[in-house]
Amino acid sequence: MKKLLIFGYTMDMGGAEKALVDTLNYLKDKCEIDLYLLEKKGILLKEIPDNVNVYQMKKNIFMYMLFRFIPFYRKKYINSIFNKKEYGYVFGYMEGRCGTWVSDIKNNKVKKYAWIHNDVFKFDIGITDKEIKKSYNNLTKVICVSKDAKDNFCKKYSIPTNKVDVIYNYINEDDILKKANAFKVKNDTFTFVNVAKMRDQKRQDRLIKAAIYLKEKGYKFKIQLIGDGPNLEKIKNMVYTNKVDDVVQILGLQPNPYPYVKNADFFVLTSYMEGYSIVVKEALLLKKLILTTDVVGPREILENGKYGVIIPNEDDAVIYALEDILKNKNKYDYLKKNLINYKGDNKKIMNQTLKLLDL
Repeated sequence: MKKLLIFGYTMDMGGAEKALVDTLNYLKDKCEIDLYLLEKKGILLKEIPDNVNVYQMKKNIFMYMLFRFIPFYRKKYINSIFNKKEYGYVFGYMEGRCGTWVSDIKNNKVKKYAWIHNDVFKFDIGITDKEIKKSYNNLTKVICVSKDAKDNFCKKYSIPTNKVDVIYNYINEDDILKKANAFKVKNDTFTFVNVAKMRDQKRQDRLIKAAIYLKEKGYKFKIQLIGDGPNLEKIKNMVYTNKVDDVVQILGLQPNPYPYVKNADFFVLTSYMEGYSIVVKEALLLKKLILTTDVVGPREILENGKYGVIIPNEDDAVIYALEDILKNKNKYDYLKKNLINYKGDNKKIMNQTLKLLDL
């Protein structure tokens, strides 16, 4: 059986981490997999298959400081991991340092891949441009999760386009459909739902601003926010300070958000930037009406508006789009016909992933 080494950071809830879990579950019987995480923590750890070996790289603060700031020590440590087994393939599943770690491996026979999950024009992947060009040019292939993400990555860092492939994030469709029926969610009014980590790029504050406006106008609605993260308290304060807690529900991190998505009237993504957006793909799988800001990833997933509403990436656009939906609830019924005919692309993604591993 082929041996695969994968590098990551943590298994905290996030789109890339969820894609990694689903990929591990798909590959678990096809490869012998060792997953090395910077820190062995996160809610998604429990979803990793039992036959995947998981290790923590950060042993103590002293070792971590050497690992982070001394390139010689970092390379020595990474190669000590690699030399434990005869790995034929290495994945750096997160951008930034993960790509550097894969590049550090001295063996020229191993196939080395690293993923880019974001739009690098808007997202700092955490290492210098010089390191990025050196590390990513030293790989067998760079994998971007959307065509626009690839174009921007190649353009910004002058990486040859033939060095970069596009593979959309894989999701476990059967599991999502099953989880969506795990329990019932009863909404007593028109409901928008947002599922995302609460951090700057996701811009949940746009929904709070919309809630303030729509409540003042007298509309009947509810906004459900699912997720946690560094901006959770900030969003809570914004909700309570502006007295919209009667129309905004902060539901926190939900291990199974799919019943909420399934039973809402609209799924709303308000991000300032994305690379792919698994949650949009999941909402699409559940045949849910979708509203998204115009960012890298969703415009490809929704085929430029065929399967959802795409609006300018602006605060006011979110506010007025939600108002338009509440004023004209039947306006977007045409999308429901397209959603019925939507078919996922998992088979293609599976084949592309297997090709990386010569399977």
